[in-house]
Amino acid sequence: MKLATFAFGLSLVTLPLGNAALAAGGAGADQSEGPTSGLFMAMTIYAGGITIGKVDMDAKIIGDKYHVVSNLETSGVVNAFWQSEIQASSTGKIEQHLLQPTLYDSFYTGHTEKHQEVSLSYENGTPVRLYANPPYSTTGYEVKSEDKKSTFDPLSAVMFISSGVGAKADNPCSVLAPVYDGRRRYNIELTKVKETNVKMDNGLYSGPALLCSIKYNQLSGYKPRVLRDAKFPEIDAWVATFTSANGGRKFAVPLRVWAKSQYGVIAAVTTAVKVDGEKPIPTGG
Repeated sequence: MKLATFAFGLSLVTLPLGNAALAAGGAGADQSEGPTSGLFMAMTIYAGGITIGKVDMDAKIIGDKYHVVSNLETSGVVNAFWQSEIQASSTGKIEQHLLQPTLYDSFYTGHTEKHQEVSLSYENGTPVRLYANPPYSTTGYEVKSEDKKSTFDPLSAVMFISSGVGAKADNPCSVLAPVYDGRRRYNIELTKVKETNVKMDNGLYSGPALLCSIKYNQLSGYKPRVLRDAKFPEIDAWVATFTSANGGRKFAVPLRVWAKSQYGVIAAVTTAVKVDGEKPIPTGG
């Protein structure tokens, strides 16, 4: 179903999950000490005004370690064609200007009970190691080893963007995240369009934000016809920043992400945000 594929492609740009997801390894992240900050957010996905799914993310930063978990589930009419549930987690190291993944695990349950488990592990100086069950073939459209270097798994890309590590201090929308999800290699690039004020229809937020554009650039690991024919339309987002009381980290949160398509407007709208477990106070765009 092309509508479902596009709609959830949009959500993956917003909260990237990759192919799949149960995070068996993520729960065993190394213990760390230091200031603890956290970001939780949940989004509802719409196609032409109809709810077709939900996605959430729960991220914790303790000292110089991060651990993030995300879940996506379809709902409504789309379940008749493309019922799916995706769970994922990632762990790694985060500093002021550095983010290094350690382990990414994911598990996907699809229509007719199809399952796919994917794990990516990282060690300094060695290529990303992929585990997939069942194994899948990429013969004819492989991602080259050199193209996997200095990349993030999908959830670490979220942390790179939302934690402010990869952006300029005064512009959370000046960031490019290189992603390898175990099958595909792509870039997610955010660019500031302008400062604005927003008032969300669901009452979640009213205040200063940035209007940003998002580009999803497919690079390799895709079938040739996909690279040739499948082009994402222009994607826009409202992004607001919220400051953690523990350590002062500024989180960049997409409030609404949308794109026009042949099916109408596809949108992912934030329905809940918590910073350090509390409703946050906005700090501006």
